[in-house]
Amino acid sequence: MKRFSLIVLGICLGVILTLAVLWRGFAGGARAQLGEATPLAPGVTSDEGAAQSGFPAFSGDESTPLEPNSLQAAAVLPTPIPGNSTVYFVPTDNDATATVLYLYNTEPVSQTVPLRGFSYNGVLVYSLNITLKPTSFLRLASDSIASAPPPSWATPAPIITNFTDFTYFASLSLPKGVKAEGYTLFNPGTGVVDPRKDQGAVPLRFSTDPATLFLPTAPNSP
Repeated sequence: MKRFSLIVLGICLGVILTLAVLWRGFAGGARAQLGEATPLAPGVTSDEGAAQSGFPAFSGDESTPLEPNSLQAAAVLPTPIPGNSTVYFVPTDNDATATVLYLYNTEPVSQTVPLRGFSYNGVLVYSLNITLKPTSFLRLASDSIASAPPPSWATPAPIITNFTDFTYFASLSLPKGVKAEGYTLFNPGTGVVDPRKDQGAVPLRFSTDPATLFLPTAPNSP
């Protein structure tokens, strides 16, 4: 009888140990899956590939244009403005490139053009409202302009739009009568756009749907 009790006790201990091992393995797998689905605190990757913890202060192409808290907002695209045409484009603004935009107001009244920049998941990281005078032309540049620029660049002076590395794509909300054009250029190491030099301009492609900016086909511009 005593031997039978010991056998039963041994079986019970074996079952308990087996269940403990299985539970430990299950919990470890669950933690591993949770770790893959929930990334660590975000870091900022520079153009050279070095990771910087947190969000640095705004200075240069590798810093966010907005406050860190604003980057935690829900992923959204701009709300359409009645009467305006929303177009999307992909700017480039890092240590070796810059983006130049042209806006032309053909209407006899002042108009406002909202310019927005978004991160890879659609979070707003850049916001600027641009006022265009009646029948006027305005240039925007993502880097500083060289001193003593040509007359066509001097008046009116370009507005600096520092997209930085955080902007994956951007949008313009164009009121009726406002025309837009732009290009990207090679700007190695200087952070200054020199209109008197050939910096290898590549025309921007505008689209009414942000997804089409990343497809292999090239739809017609609006």
